[in-house]
Amino acid sequence: MAQRKTPAAFYRGGTSKGVLFQPKDLPQDRDERDRMLLHILGSPDPYKRQLDGMGGGLSSVSKALWVERSRRNDADIDYTFAQIAVDAPVVDYSANCGNMSTAIAPFAVEEGIVPLPDGDAVVRMFNTNTGICVHSHFRVADGQAVTEGDFQLPGVPGTGAPIRLEFKDPSQVTGRGLLPTGQVQEIISVPGFGDVPVSIVDAVSLVVFAPAEIFGLTATERPEEIEERSDIMAAIEAIRRESAVRAGFAEGVSDVPMAAPRVALVAAPASFVSLDGCTHEAASHDIAVRMVSLSTIHRAVMGTAAMCLAAAVQVPRSVPNDCVADFAGDAVRLGNPSGVTVMGAKVSECEGRWRAENTTVVRTCRRLMDGFVYHP
Repeated sequence: MAQRKTPAAFYRGGTSKGVLFQPKDLPQDRDERDRMLLHILGSPDPYKRQLDGMGGGLSSVSKALWVERSRRNDADIDYTFAQIAVDAPVVDYSANCGNMSTAIAPFAVEEGIVPLPDGDAVVRMFNTNTGICVHSHFRVADGQAVTEGDFQLPGVPGTGAPIRLEFKDPSQVTGRGLLPTGQVQEIISVPGFGDVPVSIVDAVSLVVFAPAEIFGLTATERPEEIEERSDIMAAIEAIRRESAVRAGFAEGVSDVPMAAPRVALVAAPASFVSLDGCTHEAASHDIAVRMVSLSTIHRAVMGTAAMCLAAAVQVPRSVPNDCVADFAGDAVRLGNPSGVTVMGAKVSECEGRWRAENTTVVRTCRRLMDGFVYHP
């Protein structure tokens, strides 16, 4: 059987990479579309390399998105994110990707979906996965998003032009507000580790925060050091599934989707060596974090989960708040495997109810190639 070819573009967005499409080039039927995306990314691959597709063997580089003109009054474009499993035939739509969201507006401009004049640009985006509106701020020159600049993003070599994303009213994943269970902290009992205090927070992404010290960790370890501890990884998955049920995100632990909620292990700042060999002292960051993505430790931070952490830090007595000292302001410095990343959030409290007004992140992106992807 001859291969089919489909128009596509390949982008790096933040610390992720993915394939971008226009919906008119994708099958309308979801099952058919999912099979096509699995083939394009090279999944499932039992060797976890995605050698026969565009994926790179990690969750952060196994992604697909599609973008179209919006019919909404509060958005210029709509976009949908699909997380492609590496070693299983699964396409997950339960979450958004903050890193790849950086590439959406540039793609829309460069594809002519939203043509814009040169200069400072703002594109209003609606994410269909979460129901959240995102405003993308960047510069346009000669009909393309500017890519060259002096902004350095941990986890990405070199520098690039900054793209600022502002997520409006981001507690939409569960529809239950910033604290979907109504509790700042609660206990989940995990075999082998006993009672684990957690904070379940909904801001851009549904994330469960747990103290790293409960597992004998400092949240400064290299990712593979944690991944090698099967007991810890199993405990994290148990916490993830139980938290999803408590937050009303799933009816039972067996119904929890692959990509959400996320889990983050947090700790007080401490000196660590990032993946590029640089040493970061405790004073360089406000909180140390190691995030779990599809049963692996993320090599940097997921953009959406990092914004959720920036909001959670500001809620007194939350697990992340207990890890910081003398924190003030809206910007939070996160010590992660690739270095220190700054995230922003504006959180307010009224009559005992906490609300995330917005979250912000600055990333870079670059169009790597365009043309056709081939698939059965």
